[in-house]
Amino acid sequence: MSVFEEARYGPIIYVKLGISPAINASVHLFFINNIIIDSAQNNQRKQIEFLVEKQKTKYCLLTHYHEDHSGNAGLLQKTKHVTVFAHKNSVNYLQDGYRLLPYEKLMWGTPKLFTPNYTYNQLIDIDKLKFQIIDTPGHSRDSVCILELNNGWIFTGDLIISAKPKYLKKGEKFNLQIKSLKKLLKLDFKTIFCAHRGVISENPYELIKNKIEYMETLRYNTIKLYKNGYSAKQIRNRLLGKDSIMAAVTFYDFSKLNLIKEVIKENYK
Repeated sequence: MSVFEEARYGPIIYVKLGISPAINASVHLFFINNIIIDSAQNNQRKQIEFLVEKQKTKYCLLTHYHEDHSGNAGLLQKTKHVTVFAHKNSVNYLQDGYRLLPYEKLMWGTPKLFTPNYTYNQLIDIDKLKFQIIDTPGHSRDSVCILELNNGWIFTGDLIISAKPKYLKKGEKFNLQIKSLKKLLKLDFKTIFCAHRGVISENPYELIKNKIEYMETLRYNTIKLYKNGYSAKQIRNRLLGKDSIMAAVTFYDFSKLNLIKEVIKENYK
């Protein structure tokens, strides 16, 4: 049984899609008038095609290249004539592809290769909406947040997700994520639209501040323990607990140990 949940926040329709309620791999995408933010995972392409036709979608704005966000962009461009915007650092991944692990193929499917119609400028005007594109690397090198200036809506891709992250995917940068989160605090917005949590309308700035504080404290404690002779595994066990079955399923591509190792790598001098 797949996941399909549709809801509305003002004029925005948001849809949660996934292969099963038992697997924590669902993704939200957001429709505003004739625009879609991200394109969800390729194994949900039939639902996406239906929704895009229903909403008469003409434009797709990608937050980053990962397969659960760009998975149907090429299909929509080819079959529905949707105009796709992406970061300049996304282009090589989208048109040339990249290595997917078995768990990624299972959970999200394999995106179709394509070249975006346009790469982002800082501002994009579509009909009566004005989008500011904010570079927020860390989760990936091409990650952006998309702020609709007239209404104070910010679409954060995978930057927010967990308020207290305990896992890190290989290739993610811990310090850059903190820097990107701090960048959001300087912006004027009312509501966060997170690709995995959905709508966050209550105290969004407080959520971001708390996440930054948590990550900075975790960084401080990790380096302190490492300087006192603890190994990465010992620090993980002490601060985060042992890795769960989730890490094993992903062949340790996504794990608590990755987080501790990355913090040490980026911050130990």
